[in-house]
Amino acid sequence: MKKLVVLAVCLVAFCANSFAQKKFRGEKGVSSVGVIVGHAISSKAPTIGVDYRYNILDKVRLAPSAMYVFENDFANTFYANADAHYLARITDKATMYPLAGIGLSYWKWDTLVINDLNDLLDKSESDSKVRIGLNLGFGGEMRVTDDIIVGAEFRYNLTTERAYDQAMILVRAAYYF
Repeated sequence: MKKLVVLAVCLVAFCANSFAQKKFRGEKGVSSVGVIVGHAISSKAPTIGVDYRYNILDKVRLAPSAMYVFENDFANTFYANADAHYLARITDKATMYPLAGIGLSYWKWDTLVINDLNDLLDKSESDSKVRIGLNLGFGGEMRVTDDIIVGAEFRYNLTTERAYDQAMILVRAAYYF
């Protein structure tokens, strides 16, 4: 009977220790939700967004995101991105990564219609375009606490029409779980 009790206690202690171990950031199965702010260089406008990151392997994660570039020169843009990151751990708190993926951008702008040279603000019209592009870039992040990470990223969305290419500098704060 004593052997059975000791075995049960050891089994419970082993299971409790296994479930209590916290994963390092950058391991398979770790997720994060973050807020992004930044600057769109080509549009010369502020950017805001959200993202979700999920590590499918210890060094590879998927990072879908949605970003909005505020209006500047009568145009604004919405981005939906699906990127992959290859993680290179620098220290136990810092990680760097290259990124690659695809991005769908929705461009909307207002144009003024001039009916008469003396009447410049007669009415305005809206137009829009959708472009698919390739995302390339790099980033880095640092763990501030066990659950909070901050980072910076540079990305370039390359489309088939150069007029819709966009470079961005972004800062991210995220909660890991």
